[in-house]
This record gives sequence, structure tokens and C-alpha cells, in this order.
Amino acid sequence: MAKNKNDYFEMIRRQTACCVQAASLLEDILCHFSTERIAAQREQMHEIEHTADKINHDIQTRLSTEFITPIDQEDILRLVTIIDDITDALDDVVLELYMYHVAEAPQDAAALAKVVSRCVLALNEAAGELRNFKKPEGLRRLLVRVNDIEGEGDALFMEAIHRLFDSSADCKTLLGHKAVYESLENCCDLCEHAADVIEQVIIKNT
Repeated sequence: MAKNKNDYFEMIRRQTACCVQAASLLEDILCHFSTERIAAQREQMHEIEHTADKINHDIQTRLSTEFITPIDQEDILRLVTIIDDITDALDDVVLELYMYHVAEAPQDAAALAKVVSRCVLALNEAAGELRNFKKPEGLRRLLVRVNDIEGEGDALFMEAIHRLFDSSADCKTLLGHKAVYESLENCCDLCEHAADVIEQVIIKNT
């Protein structure tokens, strides 16, 4: 019998690598915000998101014809769908900067983007360790890190919204900045959801 060539663990790691690339770009956008650069940066982000979509589609196509997988097909599908959602959420932040005509980066956006980058990096490390799910000590430490960073993101998001609505910003600015903050927080939430799926894989297989 021919050896199975579908390395789902490697394909998942390639997916999370796209998330890392997107999060790094977003951090750069928000730390060095320029309305003159946003159109080109939208294209950069779209290219990363398009690459991630192709990886996701490839995984799902392979799963549709696979009978034996290293972990349950359903778990692979759930995980890759959430990871794809992370890249989409990172892309959404850039789209909102454009759609809401955001003239200046929200006050706490750069700090929140840095937390998002850390959360995505921790998830990427966990994805790289996923093939060792039957000896999960190291993997579980990485999942705890994802959850801890997500908690930091929640706290920062709450304070950012509090400061925003305590400011004298006009309605247009409030709407745009609130949308950006919510999408950034969603990126961390999705990383936590992905970590939860990986934890469930560990529980089911050990």
C-alpha cells in the first residue's frame, strides 16, 4: 500500500504561518499608520488571505477523499476552519480602516495589535507541536500561553472601549475605532477557539 502523503500537521502549520504573516503586517500597519499606504497594505493583506484560503481549500479537498487521518476528520475540519477565520479577521481590520475612512489609528490599536501578534505566534508554535499530541506536555504549555495572551487582549479591549467612549470623538470616529477594536479582539478570541479544539484533540486521544 502506498504511503499516505497528506501531512495534515504540516498543512495546519502552513495555515498558521499565514496567520503570523498577516498579524505581523497588521501590527506594522497600526504601529506606523498612514492613510497614504493603506490601499497598498490592503492588497498585501489580501494576498496573504488568498494564500491561506488556498491552503484551507487544499486541506478540505484532501479530507474529502481520505479514509484514515491521524486525528478525527471532524477535528481537522474544525481546526482549519477556525484558523482560516483568524486570517479573515486580520484582513477585516484592514478593511475597516479603509471602509470607515479612519484618519488616525485608534489610541490603543497598536498595543492591541501587538497582543494579537503574540497570540497568533503562540498558536503557530502550538500548531508546530500538534503532531506530538500523544505526548502533550509541551503542547499544553503552548495552549495555556494562547489562553493567557487572549486574556490580556480581553482586558486591553475593555479599557480601549472605555477610553474611546470617554473621549470627545465624533460619531464617525467612534464607529470606526470601535469596529477596529472589536475585530482585533475577535482575532484573539479565534486563537483561543483554535486552542480549545487542539485541547479537545488531546483529551480524545490520550
